[in-house]
Amino acid sequence: MNSEKNRAGLLFSVRKVSKIFKTGGGGENRALEGVSLDIYQGECLLIAGSNGSGKTLLMKILAGLMAPSAGEVFFLGENLEKAAVKLRSGMGLVFQDADAQIVGETVAEDIAFGPRNLGLPGDEVRRRVETALGITGLTGKQDLSPRRLSGGEKRRLAVAGVMAMGCFAVIMDEPFANLDFPGVVQVLEIIRDLKRRGNTVIILTHELEKALAFADRMVILHRGMIRDTGKPAEVLARLRDEYGIRNPLHSYSAVEDCTWLG
Repeated sequence: MNSEKNRAGLLFSVRKVSKIFKTGGGGENRALEGVSLDIYQGECLLIAGSNGSGKTLLMKILAGLMAPSAGEVFFLGENLEKAAVKLRSGMGLVFQDADAQIVGETVAEDIAFGPRNLGLPGDEVRRRVETALGITGLTGKQDLSPRRLSGGEKRRLAVAGVMAMGCFAVIMDEPFANLDFPGVVQVLEIIRDLKRRGNTVIILTHELEKALAFADRMVILHRGMIRDTGKPAEVLARLRDEYGIRNPLHSYSAVEDCTWLG
């Protein structure tokens, strides 16, 4: 991407963001420290880090669910506080615990929850639900209880709710956690399809071997700080053992092979 395209397609701009928590005895836990990062529209960005690296905290700050202790975040060129409406309609989250996102008694009701909260008319809500069911491969399951879905299907359902709201960007926090092989494949199909549609996809994971092939860019987050960023192959060539991330190229011959999707 050239510089003109980068400026025109900038989705998030994170500038020197830190998150500090007070601890017992007057101490501090600096969970994020001076994080600066640009995220572009239409890219698939993989943020890698071991447990406790700060990935989920960064996601919550990007989503406006948590305020940083220092620094600023811009969404489509506006400070996050001023861009709250744009953020709500433009970006959706898929949490690690998919069950925590279930709010409807049926699959269709769950998908409709977001569009209804946006105040859309009934006909438009129904149209969006049908479209989202098709995009995520859940057509025919609209009358099922979400609790009866498999783990992979529940994450599909979370994405369906995001798409029904008209979101063009999705953050997925450890999307492969606690899934069996078929579930992982289902989530990878969604990531592939979102990328093909031109959606921005941000994947937070330490399981690089499952999805790295889809990433346009990779970021290493370790102990609350960005340690490296760039094209996946270049970042892996510089990967340090201290980051606690398994290098998939020990098992795969190339980045393009790093996927469980056949």
